[in-house]
Amino acid sequence: MSLSPGGSPLGVPPRAAADPRAAVLLRVRRGASWFLTIAILSGINSLLQILDGKIRFIFGLGITQVVDAVGKRAGQNGTFLTLAVDGIFLLMLILCWKSAKAGSQGAFLGGMIAYALDGALLLVFNIWLDAAVHAYALYMIWQGYAAARELAQLQQAAHPGLSQPNLP
Repeated sequence: MSLSPGGSPLGVPPRAAADPRAAVLLRVRRGASWFLTIAILSGINSLLQILDGKIRFIFGLGITQVVDAVGKRAGQNGTFLTLAVDGIFLLMLILCWKSAKAGSQGAFLGGMIAYALDGALLLVFNIWLDAAVHAYALYMIWQGYAAARELAQLQQAAHPGLSQPNLP
């Protein structure tokens, strides 16, 4: 890692390097980014399914796989339904990402519950590898949730009476 003349890592403003919340905030955003990654890969998986692609990403949602399979059997009319229903799930993940990135513990918890239920759906269909990947992703999201809690505690200690973290 290169340091600037001021002693902080290149690309990081000196104020951010001195802020004790910087590392915690990075963990929050890293955990939240899993929601966006899952949404993007699930969307690509859905498009690949519609276009009869032979590959898929393992980090996608199980529920979109089920919706895609049902839509495929319904023919041309099923494509519109598939896109609409998949869009709802992808939008939910994007909203979780946006709120969790801002430090919302509720967004982390809601997203983790939904993703855990999605993993349970994979177990019902005996898709073990995808379920194991869900467990790993949940662990990484949990790390972001734990960091969001830590950030809220740091904020509370610095500014008693504030209910939400004040992110830089």
